[in-house]
Amino acid sequence: MHLVVKATGKNYFYGNLKALFDNHETDENDGTLGVSYNYMKNYDFSDGRTYENSVCVIRKGIIDTTTKKEWKRNNKNR
Repeated sequence: MHLVVKATGKNYFYGNLKALFDNHETDENDGTLGVSYNYMKNYDFSDGRTYENSVCVIRKGIIDTTTKKEWKRNNKNR
């Protein structure tokens, strides 16, 4: 998940929607995203759709990672 907070222009990246909301919808920041977790759970991100409101932009994508086997192969001399 990719979050852009419009007021600051800051970008945040999370492995899932729950982590995004756990970090940005707390009592400390008074629910600054302007959308509920339950609404976003059902939002259709298919075909590259993006959610946007006056506060933020939320995109869903794929995170590419290196497998443990690939990392060991590429770092065996370290």
